[in-house]
Amino acid sequence: MIVGILSGYLGIFLISHGVLYEDVVKIDFRYLVFILLGFYRLVSPMFIAATIISIYRFSFGFNVQAVMACVAIFIIAGGIVMLYRIRTFDHHFLKFGMVMNLWASLVVSITIYVNGGFTLPAVNVAILVMCISLPVGLLITVLNIDVYLINHRVREYKISAETDHLTGLANRRAWEMQMKKMKERYATCNVLMLDIDHFKQINDRYGHANGDEILKQFAELMHRETREHDIKARIGGEEFGILIPMLSQTEIVKVAERIRDSISKHKFKLLDQQRIHISVSIGIANGKSEDLHKMVHVADDCLYQAKNSGRNRTHINESIEYVQ
Repeated sequence: MIVGILSGYLGIFLISHGVLYEDVVKIDFRYLVFILLGFYRLVSPMFIAATIISIYRFSFGFNVQAVMACVAIFIIAGGIVMLYRIRTFDHHFLKFGMVMNLWASLVVSITIYVNGGFTLPAVNVAILVMCISLPVGLLITVLNIDVYLINHRVREYKISAETDHLTGLANRRAWEMQMKKMKERYATCNVLMLDIDHFKQINDRYGHANGDEILKQFAELMHRETREHDIKARIGGEEFGILIPMLSQTEIVKVAERIRDSISKHKFKLLDQQRIHISVSIGIANGKSEDLHKMVHVADDCLYQAKNSGRNRTHINESIEYVQ
């Protein structure tokens, strides 16, 4: 909404600094606002800006010219929105920008011609606006493409730096960052540490490529058995961690058991289509988010106790203060 309001005021600025040409029509470039918003597909801000600009235009008087100018603005915005539906323009930013600029310039030129009374001076103004607006609009588009691509690369680098490339889960770096956020957002939290049982034997028997395939399928199962906002991470090797906020001790044990049971029943597919069963051991810590780093160590200890107790089981430390 703020973007739409600011864009509307930018349109007003462009109108107020327009130039009267041969006492026929005032030339301004308010539509460039819609080129800018249209490139980033900001539909709501685009129509908010159109409304603000229209209100300002009518403040000079309610007449045919004002109505035509305001209708043209909404036609430009509506046409740009319709362009979004054309799949040909997906990821073809320059092509999309060229068509969007051509559409806006054409609507503006026709509006100027009509408002100018279909006269020769009006034709000259329309041609002049077309000749100026197309290069300016395309320049804005090209600059936007550069900015967009830079921001896109930055996002990709950020995601890459925080993602385990094999499983698609968060990596250890992201795990540490998410723990800080959990402390700020939630009063209570749970930590689950998971380790695939006898994973070295799987690698030795079936090869590391199949081991990687097991890890990917394991991550998919883990993701499916948890909520979207729960943080799932590959800590290292065959060890995984899950941060689950706002569940009691009883609830988190049920979640851990559901994950363990789902994995033990699942038939993991190897690269040669052979299917095998695996199991997982899980350590659990439940408590206040302010003690999250301590809980990670507790959950880790519980994980080793689960393994030492025979594997394929969950273990929760009964000596710490739980949140019910």
